[in-house]
Amino acid sequence: MTVQFCPTCGTLFDSSAEETLRCERCGQTTKNEAFWQVQISTSENFPSALRTRLKSHTQKVTKETVGPGPKIEVECAKCLGRDVVYSQVQLRSADEGSTIFYTCLKCGERWRENN
Repeated sequence: MTVQFCPTCGTLFDSSAEETLRCERCGQTTKNEAFWQVQISTSENFPSALRTRLKSHTQKVTKETVGPGPKIEVECAKCLGRDVVYSQVQLRSADEGSTIFYTCLKCGERWRENN
């Protein structure tokens, strides 16, 4: 990072992502020499053991991974049908309940319930 001073009064400029700098003390403007050196970093630029571990335990839920489960009698709010299939998936942390996905066999409506 380049440190810049006002050419008129010698005041230290604050770092900025602007092309020109304005002195807070005397109002002098000057070209920001560090303008093209500014780099924007995101969390992806900094490896983290915790982030890596969390990503490795991510479970992707799709129709294929959930699949049709056992058939039970639960009322569908959309068509009032009583035949549904369900599947159970652990989406949250292990010390919390699982999530149950229901699919109505009559109309295809899907909903979930956190257990």
